[in-house]
Amino acid sequence: MKKLLTISAFAAVFACATMSAFADDLAGQSGVSVRVGGFYPTQTATRDATTSTWFSAGVDYKLKDAKLPLLQGGSVSLSVDYASNGNFRNLPVMVNYTVGKQIYYSVGVGAGFTRFVEDGGGQNDMVRFAYGAAIGYNFNNAELPAFLEVRYLGNQQPRVAGIGVYVGVRF
Repeated sequence: MKKLLTISAFAAVFACATMSAFADDLAGQSGVSVRVGGFYPTQTATRDATTSTWFSAGVDYKLKDAKLPLLQGGSVSLSVDYASNGNFRNLPVMVNYTVGKQIYYSVGVGAGFTRFVEDGGGQNDMVRFAYGAAIGYNFNNAELPAFLEVRYLGNQQPRVAGIGVYVGVRF
């Protein structure tokens, strides 16, 4: 638990530090998106050892609009997600590329801070390669820019990989 709190504190400090550095590129928006929802592990053994649906939440911070010729209209972001149930956890920290307006698509890679129970009963706590993909829908409401998203959180260790369904807001 101490490790998780340390990682969370580091991620929060990093996000706050980078916000001011990129404030000029955000044109009046903070670039922060927050989402909550449910996470469904794709491995049957994991669902059998926990429950079929876990609590999940995430934060995205838009770093910069992409200026690549073939990828017009996209943006680069940093995300931190959290999906946990009992002794199982997936906390990926990723760099993402997102394209689209009302309907958007995103892919990302990074490091996943994972925890799971091994077959022999021991606990495995390691950093592994993480990746993700998402499709989302932005609701057109100027007062509350909400969105609905389906996101796959992949990991080098398939015991903590799965699909999440989220609702969120952009600030």
